[in-house]
Amino acid sequence: MKIAVSIGDLNGIGLECFAKALYKLDIPNINPSFILFGPHRLIINYLDELDINFEEIEKGIRINNYTVEIVNRNIDSSVEFGHITASAGEVAAHSIHDAVDFIKVGNADILLTLPINKKAISLSGFNFPGHTEMLGESFASDPLMILFTEKLRVALITVHEPLRKVHEILKPRLIEKKYTSFANSLRNDFGIRKPKIAILGLNPHAGEQGNIGHEEVSYINDTIEKLNIRYKDALASGPYPADGFFGFGHYKHHDGILAMYHDQGLIPLKLLANGGGVNFTANLPIIRVSPDHGTAYEIAGKNKADEQSTFESITAAIRILKNRS
Repeated sequence: MKIAVSIGDLNGIGLECFAKALYKLDIPNINPSFILFGPHRLIINYLDELDINFEEIEKGIRINNYTVEIVNRNIDSSVEFGHITASAGEVAAHSIHDAVDFIKVGNADILLTLPINKKAISLSGFNFPGHTEMLGESFASDPLMILFTEKLRVALITVHEPLRKVHEILKPRLIEKKYTSFANSLRNDFGIRKPKIAILGLNPHAGEQGNIGHEEVSYINDTIEKLNIRYKDALASGPYPADGFFGFGHYKHHDGILAMYHDQGLIPLKLLANGGGVNFTANLPIIRVSPDHGTAYEIAGKNKADEQSTFESITAAIRILKNRS
């Protein structure tokens, strides 16, 4: 099994978490190898700065008996922990493109993307708000962002959109498309035969029958009814007021939750994940995972980062690969 890894922002905690995750990784009967895309010299400097144990080998490094091949691209940069720099953004952008090109032609089974800083990477000319949108264009697909833990799965209808634009973008057809992708992923990637999917409302209290916003009574209620008529291999319910739905534990009775916008779904997910969430891009021909945190500049270079989310990302991707097989 081969796992392609994009290096993320070298001034953040991504590479630290990746190295630490390999020390925790122990999967019976599976010995994955890793292909890390980035400047060889900077990777060595980064790990040395953090005093992380590794062994240099002919084509890369070995960490805890795991081979990490380094596909080198010489870029004039340096590690500046905790700082936003254009050169770090350039390294991250080239790494993502190289890793995607590598997996596109079947050279790897899984893509693990380490966290980027969107400002830094935009300085390099990377013209996407995030990995999800870039992967959608690369594979000519309509990607679905799912963040999950062992027992909680949250998908987003809108992703990196300003809040003021969400109600303009949100349409019955978009809800149906994202619901269909989510249901398919829950079956094929997570092995749930007939998933129960909760759909959250857009407005506070799910609109209070039109007294606080009109979207629920105008089209969200009807869309949920139509989903259950059209699709018999999943069960949709809602729209639920997001605060009470998470606050009183109703999420525990569903296989997946479909949120209307980014923070509505991801704030409770990350709170409940307690540092162990996984970001998964569904509806792609490849398996792409990422830790659910950012670059965490405030602790970068201090050897304080928690590797749990990166560890969970690797092990979850292997489970998804088995389910697809």
